[in-house]
Amino acid sequence: MRALRWLLGIVAILAVVVVLAIAAGAVWLNTFIHSDAFKHEVEARAGDALGGTVQIGSVNLDLLKGVKLEGLFYQIDPGHVNGPGTIQVKVASINCSYAWTELFNRRLQFTGVTLDQPQIVFTKEAAAAPLPPPENKPTPTTKESPEAAAKATSVPFQFALDRARVKDGSVSIRDANGISTVDLQGVNVEANTSGFTEGKDVTGKLTIATARFSPNLEVTSFSTALTGSRSSLKAEPIEASAYGGSLAGSYEFGHGDDLELNAKGIDVAQLTAATVSNSSAKLSGSLDVQSKWHNVTGALSGEGDALLTNGKLEGVRILEDLSGLLRVKELKEPIFSKAQSHFVVQDQSTQLTGLEIDSPIFQITGGGTIGFNGALKMDLVLILTRDAMKKMPKELAASFVQKQDGTGSIAFQVTGTTSDPQTDLPTRLLMQNTQIQNVINKALNKLFH
Repeated sequence: MRALRWLLGIVAILAVVVVLAIAAGAVWLNTFIHSDAFKHEVEARAGDALGGTVQIGSVNLDLLKGVKLEGLFYQIDPGHVNGPGTIQVKVASINCSYAWTELFNRRLQFTGVTLDQPQIVFTKEAAAAPLPPPENKPTPTTKESPEAAAKATSVPFQFALDRARVKDGSVSIRDANGISTVDLQGVNVEANTSGFTEGKDVTGKLTIATARFSPNLEVTSFSTALTGSRSSLKAEPIEASAYGGSLAGSYEFGHGDDLELNAKGIDVAQLTAATVSNSSAKLSGSLDVQSKWHNVTGALSGEGDALLTNGKLEGVRILEDLSGLLRVKELKEPIFSKAQSHFVVQDQSTQLTGLEIDSPIFQITGGGTIGFNGALKMDLVLILTRDAMKKMPKELAASFVQKQDGTGSIAFQVTGTTSDPQTDLPTRLLMQNTQIQNVINKALNKLFH
């Protein structure tokens, strides 16, 4: 009984000693964190790492939750005039967890960091004047200069980051006129960074509620697993939703800058309504795409296959003209069961090969190019079914190359632009049919004689 009493007494004494040690460490930590030296040291280290100016509004301590930095503001160094633009970052708060056992050694060791509501704005080729800091930002008033604090060698804290988080952030990329080209909202990141200093990969997860890209492209519910090192970053698998369909794929930066992107069940009517504003044409259907892209952040190039099913095309003037000319009303607003093509994107244009459009009344085959500026140059063949050939005037039907099964075909070109396409098919019908030429000549002779 006496031995047990002694043991309990020793445990109680040790507990008191531990509590006093932690309390002493907490008192030291509270004093140290609220000192000007700590604040300036954090600003200096962050500024050196980021290559710009970092300002912190206030620093607070919660023994259970960790160190909290509020009102952080960062912008690229105003002297950085040869860079691609300026960066401005505002963070509502940064919560840093720490190893409380290190308080025994009077050392602050950060083990995790969470950025709450960061707002990142990158402006390409911005004006020389630096972006102003946020309004009502507290200005440091200290007796000790930042230079003296930065030179201090006794500041006892270090980073041993085990994890990092970003909560409800936003990223905006703007051109020199301030127009947003990329806008990301609801950005959340969770990363395991414990092995980074040892050269191990950083793993984590990225989710984005809404991503908007110029012109008017929108992706929602984006998510991917991340694996990164000092020289590369891989995102796989990528999952997202867009225009009633789904997106999937992978992205690798640092070893090729390659993107594999597949789409399934995209509602083309929604897509064209959002991205095409200067054309009366309306296209509907369900789109599937399999593609691979290279040099995504530079001169984009890639190739893939596209398949459109259950489609309908409305409001295309050349089809309306052809429908009236050939007397095949199904050509005016054609419904097609399938449209497919292989595409190659390079040198500011898209080349289509193996194009095939199947409809109950006709088929179109061929290929050509579509420029990024909308320029068209297509060589196509129109194939009409036997029923369609029977509906045409005999004079026009004679311009088609007819087969034994009753179908007919004629080659033609489409030029102009995507908003104003032109075709030479009417001219070919007239020029290839001597009977129509004779009728026209007789009519002219009667008119002028």
